[in-house]
Amino acid sequence: MTTTRSAADDARDLPAEPTAPWILVLAGGVVLLWLGVLAWQVAVLPERVPTHFAADGRADGWSSRNGALAFSALIPLLVVLPMPVLSRLVLWAPGQINAPNKQWWTATGPRLRRFERLMREDLWLITTVTLLLLVAGQVGIVLAARSGGDAMPTWILPVALVVFLVAIGAVMARMFIGGRYAAQPDLD
Repeated sequence: MTTTRSAADDARDLPAEPTAPWILVLAGGVVLLWLGVLAWQVAVLPERVPTHFAADGRADGWSSRNGALAFSALIPLLVVLPMPVLSRLVLWAPGQINAPNKQWWTATGPRLRRFERLMREDLWLITTVTLLLLVAGQVGIVLAARSGGDAMPTWILPVALVVFLVAIGAVMARMFIGGRYAAQPDLD
């Protein structure tokens, strides 16, 4: 009895291509920054913490210290940091991906393995940028809690959002305009 192997079967048997070191250094640095801000929050947050703010920067919603700390720890751990693992879906359900040159990328195991690395790297960049946005919010919450007036500096979130949008735009341009997902001659 013969079995036919799929490109996904072949790809899963190949060793993973390593993530670019600069991406891992960048992601690791932002994770360390997040952990540092989390430690700062543990050290300085009062029992009542402003956690929601009106457009003028004044608090209009509060949480307990433990609630604010849980949000600061759990959202990155449960939602943001697992994002790069989603690239593994490429190896288990390649027919479900929607990407430029899908037919080319899913035709052979080596191509699919490379595609998984490209997706993993892009997801790490998106994760890093998203985590930076959350860290900015955490810093704003600490500053508001320590201000005595429960007001966040009005520049923090607009600046963080602009940085986030520019960085996400750069990642998207790298993915789709820069030819990152074009056919790669070394895999023909």
